[in-house]
Amino acid sequence: MTLPVLHQMRVCRTYGPGQKGAKRLAQRYGRQLVCVRHRVNAGETRRYTTVELVVDSLPLTRQSSAQVSLRIPFGDQALRSILIACGAKWRPANQTWTLPRIVARQLRLMRYVVRAEEPVR
Repeated sequence: MTLPVLHQMRVCRTYGPGQKGAKRLAQRYGRQLVCVRHRVNAGETRRYTTVELVVDSLPLTRQSSAQVSLRIPFGDQALRSILIACGAKWRPANQTWTLPRIVARQLRLMRYVVRAEEPVR
């Protein structure tokens, strides 16, 4: 049996795991089941039953809290003042400023990002 592409089918019903149209599949897939959908093809000649399952779960790491290291041009006092005002921390060991990635992006300073272990030029 050849299946049509999903985006060419129209969803006509969606059931949660505990609803009447999904109980048989809920027994089969257990807690992994998110929902059951009935779809019809473009000509509405066939109905397809699809399931949405949870297959993996990972903890989120928010990039907004990720820290980046910046190396700004020596003597750029204006940029240095901005970094201090934004709460950036000076790391004298590798001569970089550390601040949240989202702040660096908002200030358009991503061109100054370096790896933390990158040596001073």
